[in-house]
Amino acid sequence: MSEIKTCHVITRNPTGKGDLGACEIGYYTVSDGLLTLVTGTGEPLRGVMGERITARLVPGGESERAVAMRLTLRQWQSSRDDDPNGFNRPLRYPRSGWA
Repeated sequence: MSEIKTCHVITRNPTGKGDLGACEIGYYTVSDGLLTLVTGTGEPLRGVMGERITARLVPGGESERAVAMRLTLRQWQSSRDDDPNGFNRPLRYPRSGWA
């Protein structure tokens, strides 16, 4: 079994004092130039159609960490219950002093 590696992606930036934002942890393995997203225990993650989430690493191309971060963010966006564009997210307005 290949070594399970981790990456972290930012899913929401901080909006102000007291707000730390949000991030997601991705787990992946690399074997024979094929990067596979996995669970924390090493089981391969599956896409919407049941296929494994993989990417072929190109020599001299993106680093494996950058590819893993991109796939993790894409997987997180596709697994969200609400609109992936964040249309239904709460809007935080600065305090204006009028109300």
